[in-house]
Amino acid sequence: MSFTEKSRKSWIEETFFKRECVKFIPSSRDLHRCIPVCQVCQNLIRCCCGRLMGEHSWQHSLPPISLHPDPGVELEDDWSMERHTKASPTDAYGTVDFQDTATRVCRAKYVRLAVDSKPEALLQLMLREWQMERPKLLLTVQGGAENFTLPPKVKQAFSKGLVTAALSTGAWILTDGINTGVSKYVGEAVKTFGGHNLRKRNTVGITPWGVIDNNTDLIGRDVFRPYQPLGNPLSKRACLNGFHSHFLLVDDGTLGKHGCQQGLRRKLEKHIQLQKIHPRLNQGVPVVCVVLEGGPSIVSTVLDYVSNKPPVPVFVFEGSGRAADLLAFLHKQTAVDRQLDADIKEDFLVRIGDVFGVETAEASQLCSLLLQCMDHRQSITIFDSESEDQTAPDAAILTTSLKGTKASPAEQLSMALAWDRADIAQKDVLLYGQHWQVGSLEQAMLDALVMDRVSFVKLLIDNGMTMSRFLTVERLEELYNTPQGQTDCFLHQLVEDAKQTSLPIGYRFSLIDMGLVIEYLIGGAYRSTYTRKPFRAAHSRLHDKEDRRDSSISFSKRRHGLIPVSSRSRSLQDLHFFRTAQPYKLKVSL
Repeated sequence: MSFTEKSRKSWIEETFFKRECVKFIPSSRDLHRCIPVCQVCQNLIRCCCGRLMGEHSWQHSLPPISLHPDPGVELEDDWSMERHTKASPTDAYGTVDFQDTATRVCRAKYVRLAVDSKPEALLQLMLREWQMERPKLLLTVQGGAENFTLPPKVKQAFSKGLVTAALSTGAWILTDGINTGVSKYVGEAVKTFGGHNLRKRNTVGITPWGVIDNNTDLIGRDVFRPYQPLGNPLSKRACLNGFHSHFLLVDDGTLGKHGCQQGLRRKLEKHIQLQKIHPRLNQGVPVVCVVLEGGPSIVSTVLDYVSNKPPVPVFVFEGSGRAADLLAFLHKQTAVDRQLDADIKEDFLVRIGDVFGVETAEASQLCSLLLQCMDHRQSITIFDSESEDQTAPDAAILTTSLKGTKASPAEQLSMALAWDRADIAQKDVLLYGQHWQVGSLEQAMLDALVMDRVSFVKLLIDNGMTMSRFLTVERLEELYNTPQGQTDCFLHQLVEDAKQTSLPIGYRFSLIDMGLVIEYLIGGAYRSTYTRKPFRAAHSRLHDKEDRRDSSISFSKRRHGLIPVSSRSRSLQDLHFFRTAQPYKLKVSL
């Protein structure tokens, strides 16, 4: 084992933990008074964590002699992770190899981790250890956990729209990761439309460790484990879906109980939102919740997303069933005056009861939550797959992420630029009559050139950007001095050869240097504009003005780094003393 592998292994085990129940609290009130605990009790009575007595780990404590409390001692009512489980270094991480996917290799990274793990550590695991590409968009898919049937048109729109949106933007997809319900539909979408490039399959399942069928097969440190995701039809547990690329297996010490992953999943989503969408851009990673079908809990989930500040936009597939259809119906009914007529509300309550199979009181509570969702209806988009004038589902998802967060036009343009989706920018951002802050389009052009977004350069030119006005001296010099990996060393060497001298580290190229390089490469048959005397004089005057301005800034501020380097170029942003594409000519006063 190499040193790198050892350090990675030790970091994972030092950072992530498993949770094991160490206190048997009977879930049944009908207790035997047998001492010691008889075989019947051991095989029938379960702890509140979901395990039988023999399924507990008694390394840190002794098993109970009797299930009945001693005289004068009250029976503990509530089981809690904090009081009744013990954390120890994780013992399950590595690579899982799914065995029933004969058409292609389907492997996924996984780790078992405690429900109270830090989201910062999770992101570090995913980016550094698993080497996932940084997300430019987060598509968190919520919906029914049990199997359900989708109409063909809805299934096609969901599958193609979700995966196309993810692949075209470099998005991560988050699901529950199990092989039933909405997570299974996500897996089928990745299988059908995802292609064979494993590097682009950033589909992350955040799954409760305790509900995974045969989870003991995954135990092992830095292991390669075969896994059969077929499952036992009589088992209440679930299998992992074979078309996910990564799994975070969330452990709260329980067995067979769903839901513990939701809190950690939400914390991870919020932490990813704080990350930059691209190193050059200040915009954070946008998050979109995609809803397909869903039970009563999905209504609360949607309300949590849209009432958040800033809100997380929600994209609902109408026609998928249950919660999604109720949201779509109410969204349309409240489109005009945002109030439900009394007769419509009464019918809606009956419909909620029929859809979810709940009594009137619970249906009334769910109706109240649905109406609260409509208070944030601008953050909810309903997609009707049956509509003929509906836009492509992937474009509709991306438009939702732009419009649903109340981002400014410049921020929306930054998102589209990071995704390299000029079509979205043209349709939803660069609109006629749109108000732009001074310099925002120029900054977008600069970012597009540095990020090599050719389609955006063309789009900005088509929308009135003039290159002869944009390419000022300081912008050209900023472009030449932008870090570009191996190209930097090559350009540095060319300038040294042209000037026949060695350059110090951190040397900043000027246009005069570029002129010398052009002459050096072409030979004596060409004289660059940048090396001519008029240009040198104009360039010198420009930098003299910069130096005089800089000298007025207090020395202490500069010494403590309070004045950013980029401010030097920004101060000259509107100074167009010549067109760089043409030879410099002195203005003749008449």
